[in-house]
Formats: sequence, structure tokens, C-alpha cells
Amino acid sequence: MFAFDSSSRLRHAGYLACALAIAMAPMLFPSGQIRAQGMKKDMPAMGGKDMPAKKGEATKAATATGTVTAVNTANRKVTLDHGPIADINWPAMKMEFSVAPSVDLSKVKTGDRVRFTLSGSGNSYTVQSINPGQ
Repeated sequence: MFAFDSSSRLRHAGYLACALAIAMAPMLFPSGQIRAQGMKKDMPAMGGKDMPAKKGEATKAATATGTVTAVNTANRKVTLDHGPIADINWPAMKMEFSVAPSVDLSKVKTGDRVRFTLSGSGNSYTVQSINPGQ
């Protein structure tokens, strides 16, 4: 038979644990979304930004400033590194927002300092206006 020393057992146990973690990942993350910068999804008080608003929750509007870190015109999304937004109790963070059809995304580019308005409810907000040079 085979003889294993303690370091060999530990190494094999590590391999087994790794294989088990990989095999369990689809059950732990069924949506397939494992994000390194999923800040909002990790903030229990705020929930994930993709979570629907609670039934009967009123629509709110908020204005803030931030820096554009990415613009995706094809999918009508903009990533903003913004300061705290007191009106909706959000801390400063970097996150991607959907953009309303009425917003002209050709006016903004990565690196622009902007003032923007959001509207929505729960934890789902959409950029309703965005103005560079703020």
C-alpha cells in the first residue's frame, strides 16, 4: 500500500478542498456573477443595485457629482466614481448606472468631472441627466 506523511496528506487535502470549492461555485453563485468590484452587492444595508424596488416604494430623485470612469454607449451605461449621495443614503463609491434614453452620452467621456441626476427607487437608479465640467 501507499504510505503518506503528514505534509502529503495536507497537500492532498488542499487539492480536494480546491476541487470542492470549484465544483460548488455554480450552486453558490447561480447567476454566474462573481465580481471583484461588486461593492453595492456586498453592502447589506443597500442590497445589490440589480435588486428590484420594494413594492409600493416611492420614486426618488438625487443629484450628485463624480468622475466618469467608463462610457458604454451601445448598452446605454455609464460608470461613475461618485461622492456620497445623501438624498438616497449612499456612501461614495464607483458603480455602473443605466442611462435614460433622453441623455446624450456623446457629451461625456472617461475622465470628465460631472454633475448628474438619478431617479429610481429601492436600489435601482437610472441617470436622468449628466453635465460635464462640474
